[in-house]
Amino acid sequence: MKNKKLWKQMGAAAIAAAMVMSTIPAEPVQAASGKTLVVSTQKQLNQALKAVKGKKAAVITVKSGKKVTITIPKGSYQVTIKVVGEKATVVNKGTVKEIVVNSKGTAAIKNNGTIKKVTVQNAKSVSFSGNGKKTIPVVVNAKDVSVTAAVPVAITAKKDMKIVFKEGAEKSTVTCEKKAEVQIDNRTKKNISVKMADGTKENITSGEVATITPDGKKEDRSDEDKNDSKDETKENQDSDTSGGNSSGGSSSGGTIENPSKRTEAELLKEGYQLKWQDNFDGDTLNRADWNVELHKKGWVNEEWQAYVDSDKNIQVKDGKLLIKPVETVNEDGTKSYTSGRINTQGKHDFKYGYFECRAKVPTGKGYLPAFWMMPTDENLYGQWPKCGEIDIMEVMGQETNKAYGTIHYGEPHDQSQGTYTVDAKDNFADQYHTYACDWEPGKITWYIDGVKFHEESDWFSAKSGQGEVAYPAPFDQPFYMILNLAVGGSWVGYPDDSTTYADQQFAVDYVKVYQKDSYDENVEKPVKNVILREPDTTGNYINNGDFSIAENLSDDKNWKFLTTLDGDGKAEIKNHEMVISTVNVGTADYSIQLVQPDVPLQKGGTYKVTFDAYADEARTMIADISGPDHNYTRYWKDTKVELGTQKKTYTYAFQMTGSDDANGRLEFNLGNTASTAAVHLSNVRIEKTGYEEIKEDTTKKVLADGNYVYNGSFQEGKNRLGYWDITKPENATTEVTGLEDGRRLKVVSPKGTVVTAGQQGLALSEDTKYVLSFSAQANEAETMTVHVAGQKFQAELTNEKKNYSFSFQTAADLTDKNISFDLGLGTTVYLDDVRIDEESLIKNGSFNAGMAGFEVYCYTPSNVTYVVDSLNEDNAADFTINDTGEADWHIQLKQTGVKLEQGQWYRLSLKMKSSIDRKVSYALQRDGSTHKDADGNEDWTPYCQETVDLTGEYQTITKEFQMKEDTDPETIFNIAMGAVGGKQITQQHRICMDDIVLEKIEAPEIKPEETGKNLLTNGDFSDGTNGWGINTNADQTATTVVTDGGIVFQVKNPGENDWDVQLNQHGFTLEKGCKYRVKFKVTSTKARTIKLGLMDNNCQKWYGGEDISLGEAEEKEVSYEFTMQQDTDNDSKMFISMGKISDENTPASDITLTNFSLEKITE
Repeated sequence: MKNKKLWKQMGAAAIAAAMVMSTIPAEPVQAASGKTLVVSTQKQLNQALKAVKGKKAAVITVKSGKKVTITIPKGSYQVTIKVVGEKATVVNKGTVKEIVVNSKGTAAIKNNGTIKKVTVQNAKSVSFSGNGKKTIPVVVNAKDVSVTAAVPVAITAKKDMKIVFKEGAEKSTVTCEKKAEVQIDNRTKKNISVKMADGTKENITSGEVATITPDGKKEDRSDEDKNDSKDETKENQDSDTSGGNSSGGSSSGGTIENPSKRTEAELLKEGYQLKWQDNFDGDTLNRADWNVELHKKGWVNEEWQAYVDSDKNIQVKDGKLLIKPVETVNEDGTKSYTSGRINTQGKHDFKYGYFECRAKVPTGKGYLPAFWMMPTDENLYGQWPKCGEIDIMEVMGQETNKAYGTIHYGEPHDQSQGTYTVDAKDNFADQYHTYACDWEPGKITWYIDGVKFHEESDWFSAKSGQGEVAYPAPFDQPFYMILNLAVGGSWVGYPDDSTTYADQQFAVDYVKVYQKDSYDENVEKPVKNVILREPDTTGNYINNGDFSIAENLSDDKNWKFLTTLDGDGKAEIKNHEMVISTVNVGTADYSIQLVQPDVPLQKGGTYKVTFDAYADEARTMIADISGPDHNYTRYWKDTKVELGTQKKTYTYAFQMTGSDDANGRLEFNLGNTASTAAVHLSNVRIEKTGYEEIKEDTTKKVLADGNYVYNGSFQEGKNRLGYWDITKPENATTEVTGLEDGRRLKVVSPKGTVVTAGQQGLALSEDTKYVLSFSAQANEAETMTVHVAGQKFQAELTNEKKNYSFSFQTAADLTDKNISFDLGLGTTVYLDDVRIDEESLIKNGSFNAGMAGFEVYCYTPSNVTYVVDSLNEDNAADFTINDTGEADWHIQLKQTGVKLEQGQWYRLSLKMKSSIDRKVSYALQRDGSTHKDADGNEDWTPYCQETVDLTGEYQTITKEFQMKEDTDPETIFNIAMGAVGGKQITQQHRICMDDIVLEKIEAPEIKPEETGKNLLTNGDFSDGTNGWGINTNADQTATTVVTDGGIVFQVKNPGENDWDVQLNQHGFTLEKGCKYRVKFKVTSTKARTIKLGLMDNNCQKWYGGEDISLGEAEEKEVSYEFTMQQDTDNDSKMFISMGKISDENTPASDITLTNFSLEKITE
């Protein structure tokens, strides 16, 4: 489900609106009689319960308008609680004498304690749920009430009513004094006893609906929902999917033979117990169990919907949770979409268990409902996908007879996926099905309708450039559950004209969690023996490479033709050629794809790929060999093949550097190109030409996060002590504590023993400054000695965990590159988070340690290669870019963990050049993957951000700035090399960068500006656009022309935001308390509104501005004055926004701007 962007640039600041809050009395109001207390809040109820404790005749009335929700806390209360309101929800955790329901609408009672009596005086419907063990006596005095019970109840029906008994209510009884319609949910598997007024009894069987009168059973009306009660489905397991997606498709699991159904009874026999469930019995979502997530459109996976908290999108009705998509037609004719996403994070988190839901999915292209899980602490092993993800169920709306079960993990991103297919008549949209996974230490198994269809035990957790965390990480930590319905996305595709909305929903009958009392976590990662098949007699590993055999191209044997993401075409074998014809190229290179899986590849083997090819007209295609079982890792990189109209032999060579893989996949990708010309392939061969052992480099290097100490967090290797050398006597013990304690090295030793933990041969350099840091604790105050690089330091330990830090400089003739901790202190000692870092804010900015400390992100890996160039450059990061992609974040170099302190001034400097003239941007910003704003959206606030123009010569870029936000020890430094400013570049070019330095500086002296001086650069555009920033989304929204004294914006499409067409300039100083005047002239060929604004350069603080109304073809001389109320800012920004103005019809027009000035007019 999840595919997070590593970096996101904020377009403009959000201006917050004022909030108005209403208050209610804090004290309960006592009625005149003194016997009844009337309350309206939870706080008042708690006070009232204390006040009446011990008073047997006490009555508390809870009254709060339309909606009331209360919790009766633990304790014993001899009190009657009356609940009044249109919607009433009562959660009972104590022992209470009586609850009286007097509701004009609905009431939900969740009993987790003891209720001695419930009286229903008035209500349309009442539901009972919870985990209370004792039967609840219920007297119904209201007529035509509908009661739903998922716990044992003893109902006395004094009026005509309707009763539905669900699973959990099997021990219930009914005494019928009036007519009652009784329905038994077929999943209860047990009968319910109904007692008549004359003393006779009738049994209502499981699955039956019957109307009972005081005289006996009147009518059997069993007409159950066949869809809801269906237990059997005809299944077709498909655990060997290679998918049609070459960049994020599925991986196969093992084949499951002779499937058998797994029922609740079987689970109970195996030692499982029901730990939590939600049967959705009320009429609103239980917020004590579920959180509602709020996310903007495009938050992940380029999805269309915004996730909102609305009754239109999230409903609980008739015992079902309904998540509904809503399409809205906006005033300008565009459409927007909302949906729902809920989770149990922080409310119901589980480590291991059997997780099940019963659900029915929507139908329509672009829908993706999901039942899935994410870790409660996503930062334990690192952000997604390193943290792990368990997808229990995903179903595409355009293919509702196929369900996916997947895990995501690791860095690089890997996954394992199985699929399950049912007959069209039993599809997941027309029928309810159960979806489950059994998560145990070292094994995850997927089930649909109790039938096992996928199993996985082989996974890992690692960060690029670091060791592998001890198995079974990351699936050894608490996870929470998520239910959501996505509308569109990069994997599922997008809705089309056939997609409907008002009649679609993701309906969930229940969610259940079962667990065993305990789990054995002492598991080892399975060792898989890879068997590589032999080639044919000619040495070719490709089957039917000469296309001498006709194939249907739709099965998994030999060749397979695939289309996806709006791709449309066909392939056929004729005249010993594969002819691929394209109707629609689709949106991805793999939208039109010919593949052959099961190509065996040996680590260290060298291979030759050859084929003949031509096209009906000149065009390109992309060829590669990938690993479907390893998230389509490229063994032979994506290679663009230039095809002509004459047959040509193409030859390529590569070495297999990955582990042995029996399921390599040769791919020819013809999608997302400028041509639909047919392609002809013949004589396809893959031959092994040799073998060269790839030796593992055991020399210690700097880790990717800049740490010189391996496994400093005690997570990796056998017993989580990988890379550490431990020396100890027999009477001392060493171990790594559990996850709950944070996994620390624990040493217990008697007095006088010697225990050491150390590492040798660290990659320390001569005459270099470093910082050693760690956390430590001892049961008794002791002094611990640390030896590092021939130097000694002492840490005074206490019985509280503390962080320690020591700076040191290595010798010019350094020979000792070891570290050792003396831990034999005669007590219990804990050690964790051991690090040695360069004493610099940005690590390895010289790239002398390769890419250590940096991460590279490429949205399309085939578009970019990179290396630290020591041949042509002095150890510079060197990127060769074939295509920037469509967004600035598609290509990035970044470093995390940069500490910026509030109020401190910094100087950032770096060298960059490009082989073509182009723009790049850099930023120091908040990590939005771990920081959320008030609405729950990722917060990527930039602290310093610039766009710069590069040329063919190195230029040193320097930026001084003050950290004005709260101290952030996890700041991201980022250089974006994608489509900066919205301009996509498809011309191959190189970008080099080096000598990145961030240092603290003293606050610069800011000299007051003279009054009357124009603070803007090039205000008359006599030097072209020098000094000005222009945003036209790569000319998609507008084009610009510099004229005499000004600039013309030819706005052809205002876009969706005011800043989609913008002129701006920054870098001038605005002084606190001073008054300023902005002047310019503007003309528009159409009447419209534009925006003038003054802010900080990061667009976080508003200094002044106004909306400017323009008449048609009328020149307007703008003069705007404001006083700088904020602190002095030496990097202020002025902008003119000419894009879509909210709530207005913004026409296309030509806008001419001339003669800009910004002057200080008073001190």
